[in-house]
Amino acid sequence: MDSHVLTKRGFSLVELGLVLMVVSMFIAISSYSAAKIRQVVKAQRILNELDSIASVSTQYYLENGAWPATLSDLRPKYLSPTSGDLNPFGNAYTIAGNVSRVSVSTVVPRGVITEKSFGSEIVIVNQGSNDLVSLSKSIESRNWKLKYEKKYIYQE
Repeated sequence: MDSHVLTKRGFSLVELGLVLMVVSMFIAISSYSAAKIRQVVKAQRILNELDSIASVSTQYYLENGAWPATLSDLRPKYLSPTSGDLNPFGNAYTIAGNVSRVSVSTVVPRGVITEKSFGSEIVIVNQGSNDLVSLSKSIESRNWKLKYEKKYIYQE
């Protein structure tokens, strides 16, 4: 009988290293995907908020004969009292009105919202590492609806 026969117990160092490498790659890929999903959700929220602010600004104009100067002018009658002045990226919304149109703008990180995302209602102006996203609405556009394709919100 051979007394030098070794029985293998557990995993070798190479096998453990391989498993750790595969697991770390999976974690990296899933965290990258989760970050992209969070960006898309924030972009959709910004678009919905721009749409809401433009719509209630039009209502404000029709009732008061002037455009609101700030979001606080729209609270609590038109916007929720708990709504904030900042977008999900921490930048303020601004309102600018002229005789026939209102424009609502905010700053987002560059490339989060792209030109392919929208029609003529949305204007995106590059400002270095950020983009200025503006939405304009006229008094006459009562049935105006923001349309976009989700696949173009976040530039890959």
